[in-house]
Amino acid sequence: MSNINYIEHYGNLLKQETLRTLEDKTWPNTFVLEAPEPFPGFFNYYSDHPVDSKPLYIYFVLKRLYTLEEITRATQNIQKYFETEFNATPGVVSIYNRQFHVIRVRHLDSFSQISDLQAGYMDQGIQFKSRPNRKVEGPAVIRVKKFFILDEQEKGLFFDMIEKDHGYFLIPKQLTWKHFEDITRKVKFNWEKPFFDAAIGHFHVKFGIQDMIRIYYPEMSLEYLREVRKKYLERIK
Repeated sequence: MSNINYIEHYGNLLKQETLRTLEDKTWPNTFVLEAPEPFPGFFNYYSDHPVDSKPLYIYFVLKRLYTLEEITRATQNIQKYFETEFNATPGVVSIYNRQFHVIRVRHLDSFSQISDLQAGYMDQGIQFKSRPNRKVEGPAVIRVKKFFILDEQEKGLFFDMIEKDHGYFLIPKQLTWKHFEDITRKVKFNWEKPFFDAAIGHFHVKFGIQDMIRIYYPEMSLEYLREVRKKYLERIK
């Protein structure tokens, strides 16, 4: 991470994945969601660990909206002593026509760390929503606010320096979620390399916004990112 050419951006990502209530290993009577398969079909996302040995994407559902500053400061304070270098970003989950403010957590080593991390946030003044009576499970649209560390390997093409096999490319305009879904289906159905996961988002750059698409593909390469960008740009009118 010492390369001075790396770029740091703040931005947003919007994607869809299936979430379900996590009922074990959480602080009593708190609402926690997990994404058991955040990249459907990509069973080797953590190839050096069995898939079921660690939490992949965990969402702590919050009692109210907290500012980016509040969550960032709380996370920064916890990271000073927590045993794992976890990643946490604020976001919003839309499921069953309801919206929940969340903290998305990644890179925990085991499910047993979840309640300890929740205790850390509570110690920082963050309150969690109580678990609903009914188990929640279904497709959710998720928007997260996050910081990116990127390597621009070619103009408008970026590799993520934190998340493996994640690439980004700039697009010329903002797309609605439904338009993005439609284009993604057309790309996948008309290409011999359709096995990727896509999300839409933007970077905040020089007091403006650059719209982009994030691609996850095992063994991501510059050639693959070029190809998938070409397929998308052909369909963005």
